[in-house]
Amino acid sequence: MSFNQLHPNVKIRVFTQFITQFSNMMVLPFLTVYFAQKVGETVTGLMVASLVFFGIAGGIIGGFYSDRIGRKRLMVWAEIGSAFTFFIIAWLNSPWLDAPYLTYSFFIFGMFFGGLIGPVSQAMVLDVTSSEHRRYVFTLLYWVGNISSAVAGVIGAVLFQQYLFQLFLGIAGVSLLSAVITQLFITESYIKPHQELQPSVQKVQPTIWNNYKVVFQDRVFLMLLFAGICIYSLEEQLTNFLAIHFVQTIEAQPLLSFSSINIEIDGFLILGILRSENTFLVVFAAGFLTWLVKKWRNKAVLLVGLISYTIGYTLFTVVDSPWLLIVLMAVVTFGELLYIPVKQSMLADLAPDDKRSSYLAVFQFTGYIAMLVAALGVLLSGFVPAWLMGMKYLVLGAVGLVLFLRVDTHLTRAEEKEEAKAGNL
Repeated sequence: MSFNQLHPNVKIRVFTQFITQFSNMMVLPFLTVYFAQKVGETVTGLMVASLVFFGIAGGIIGGFYSDRIGRKRLMVWAEIGSAFTFFIIAWLNSPWLDAPYLTYSFFIFGMFFGGLIGPVSQAMVLDVTSSEHRRYVFTLLYWVGNISSAVAGVIGAVLFQQYLFQLFLGIAGVSLLSAVITQLFITESYIKPHQELQPSVQKVQPTIWNNYKVVFQDRVFLMLLFAGICIYSLEEQLTNFLAIHFVQTIEAQPLLSFSSINIEIDGFLILGILRSENTFLVVFAAGFLTWLVKKWRNKAVLLVGLISYTIGYTLFTVVDSPWLLIVLMAVVTFGELLYIPVKQSMLADLAPDDKRSSYLAVFQFTGYIAMLVAALGVLLSGFVPAWLMGMKYLVLGAVGLVLFLRVDTHLTRAEEKEEAKAGNL
């Protein structure tokens, strides 16, 4: 499959995702610094933690209503709401006003609209893509997200302190532009399933509670959810335990030394190098790896990808050579690029058409729960040696792999049954 063969909705979404994520990533990674400078670290911690719950609320509400009234209308209103919110935030941080607490209160709305549009826009993409093409589409979206974040992060680091007002205006303007593009060029992708009812039976409108109760009763989906939490918990270690571990154990030492050139590195620098290497490899190697494994079955991709991913993170805890760490990050990124498109494709195949956004909204919990697991790991690291933390990573990776393979087996059997049924007709 090529980009030109994609549904117009997907092509447009690739563009709008790039510009919205680009504008947001020039600001959002530095919010903690912003609030810490304005109101202190303790209050900042409470503020940032509380914002997460509003993102969750937005996802839950967006997922529910998207499966009832469609995707396009919610996407447009979420972008308009985000634009309006960031225009106000820009004014609150303009040359004429400095109001950090009011800024926080409006960030509540920003997080809510951001959480709302996530599962809705993903569901729209799934609506117009077939199962065999989803690995390509998700690899493309993942690549676009990484390149926009990488470039925006560098620009944001340069502009954040002096041009915060203009950056907030930029987010507002891009959100408004995305709303206009969505309204004019994206077509509604959701077709509500037809339900035949007897004349005497009155249709009962489901509540949010009943809607998500059905989602949490899906045993196979719960396996995928827990698998995602296990594997994503490994990624979160790089900004939690492993960050502390590298700083404490890797002393200043030469990375390159020849002639008159002597480049020294320590724990802080190796952490930055590893994160940059990960982004660089995702941007430049994603296309090659997609081509390399396009004929592989999901099971083979999961085995190679998750074993590489898990072994890499496990060895991070016992290796202190900068060059070996750089090699391990290449192994980790290789595994990441393999398993993520398969995971997204499996999620798409599991979600019923009439509850697609709801399933995606719940699956967003993986990120939040993984952050909690990683934070608890930091507390645990004060009592156990690093190699034992590595054993914990090995267990998390193994459990995640087993669960992913069980989900893949279920999907394969379901597909075989559908093919057999179609053959008998």
